[in-house]
Amino acid sequence: PQTDIVFLKVHKSASSTVMNVLFRFGETHNLTFAFPLGGGFQLYYPHHFMARFVQGFSPKSPQRFNILCHHMRFLQPEVQKVVPSSAVYFSILRNPVQLMESSFMYYKGASAFSRVRSLEEFLSQPHLYYDPAKGDSNYAKNLMTFDFGFNPNAEVSAERVQLMVKAIEASFDFLLISEYFDESMVLLKEMLCWDLDSVVSFPLNTRDSSTKSSLSDSVVEKIKEWNRLDWEIYTHFNRTFWERIDRDIGRERMEREVRALRERQAELARTCLQGTGSVAPKDIKDSSLRPLQHGGARILGYNLKQGLDKETERVCRRLVTPELQYSSALYKKQFPPVPP
Repeated sequence: PQTDIVFLKVHKSASSTVMNVLFRFGETHNLTFAFPLGGGFQLYYPHHFMARFVQGFSPKSPQRFNILCHHMRFLQPEVQKVVPSSAVYFSILRNPVQLMESSFMYYKGASAFSRVRSLEEFLSQPHLYYDPAKGDSNYAKNLMTFDFGFNPNAEVSAERVQLMVKAIEASFDFLLISEYFDESMVLLKEMLCWDLDSVVSFPLNTRDSSTKSSLSDSVVEKIKEWNRLDWEIYTHFNRTFWERIDRDIGRERMEREVRALRERQAELARTCLQGTGSVAPKDIKDSSLRPLQHGGARILGYNLKQGLDKETERVCRRLVTPELQYSSALYKKQFPPVPP
């Protein structure tokens, strides 16, 4: 199994669920994480990543970390200073239409969105509200382009798109697609030589459907136009995702693997969860399992069954622990607080 991993955690793309998979694998195999300084949750995002943002990194010591997976703006020469040269690089993309809708709800307080009532209103005259010089403008335009380290306000030309795609392909071993999450997990398992249980997950950091809005065709077209660079990246890698599956796994085997993954997830849900699945934040009984609420989104969570045996409880709890709590617990384990 591969144990040296760089995951570029692209915003609002099911990346918290992928992060949970990496946290669990790292914890099970006693791997080290490249944590943000002081145990924060982002690597000084939205600045480009620097090695010195990592807790325990020192240019003098050659120490490398196994897994880098916290939010960052990608800059490979700096990333290479903190992970082994054998590391596998991957990321996940999401359809820019749904991504923008999600970003609008989640980052409602961002400067570009705070003065409009709806996404339609923003898109009717985006330049009225969007100021590229603002420090949080990245949430409002070409968010994936930004996270990969490129300029989200660059003009869209065939040459530029080609250069970005080539640069991503040169840096990353593969890209997952969040609309095909189960297929992505099967691909991840194949690429990293992991077993099925390592890539099982329950969806984390997901929104209550009451805060999701359906989009008219004209709004969809405006979103694609406004996020043209993201759209070009997404359509390219959505295509190569399926090409890779056809080449490395085949559709029939993929269907079998996805079925096995879903059966295992359903079995774990029956074992671990009270009720049938995720619940509203106010209904989560164990406060340590309550996810951070953000913007206009209602983030769902889970209740564990009572009376599980110790080992089952441990497995189940890891699956449903929200990102911030899990990150903090792993940080304390890796950097135990020094007694006074």
